[in-house]
Amino acid sequence: MTRREGLLVAGALLVGAALAFPAGIWVAGGDKTERLVTRRPQADRRAVFSPDVRGDPYVLDQLRQQVEALEAHCRRTGEMCAEARGARLRLEELSNR
Repeated sequence: MTRREGLLVAGALLVGAALAFPAGIWVAGGDKTERLVTRRPQADRRAVFSPDVRGDPYVLDQLRQQVEALEAHCRRTGEMCAEARGARLRLEELSNR
């Protein structure tokens, strides 16, 4: 293979890659998967691609469970009551956003 043929092959590969990449994105559906994830009001798992962790229904549910467990511990033992009150206030702040 001569140098000219090598350059032609390299150029053809670059042009092919430049055309195949947008075509692959178009065939794959673009950003449809992101819309499907953000439409779910309740989730059984965390929306991994969501930029807002604090507004994620799964995260809020997990935080709510932890606050309830902390409050139950406070009622049973009388310990960590200030932390339980603070956690409840913070959870209400996050829920009201």
